[in-house]
Amino acid sequence: MTEPTPMTARVYFGAETTEEQRDALSRGLSELGLDARARLVKTVRSEQLTWLVLVVLPLSGFLGSLGQSLAQDAYGAVKRVVAGALGRSEDASVPEPQRPLLLEDTRSATRIVLEADLPDAAYRQLFQLDLAGSEGRTLTFDRVRNRWH
Repeated sequence: MTEPTPMTARVYFGAETTEEQRDALSRGLSELGLDARARLVKTVRSEQLTWLVLVVLPLSGFLGSLGQSLAQDAYGAVKRVVAGALGRSEDASVPEPQRPLLLEDTRSATRIVLEADLPDAAYRQLFQLDLAGSEGRTLTFDRVRNRWH
């Protein structure tokens, strides 16, 4: 019997990411059952990316299968992977504004902004999102209303 083929995620790292951050995310995605195809994105002249990492994958299918396989701790697993990817380097001499990790669904083109300090409620709700109803939108977590919008 053959094992199922893992889903593929295209991962785009901003030029400022450290090797430690890239390794942490690649390893974490692999542990979550994804085949991560990573690429470093160079900035052009004075342009700066608004995100640190962009992960493009069949998000609905991934969240559904991850939620079933990991049951209660699915949100915790995703939170740990995001924390590893957005972790700050110990030798960062000048603090910079923290840029997020974006998840983009290949089917609906919906983007989800994951910040390093999102509360547990945001990760729990992530598995309940209706991406088809948010086609082409960018969803962020509203900390006041405690929900994605």
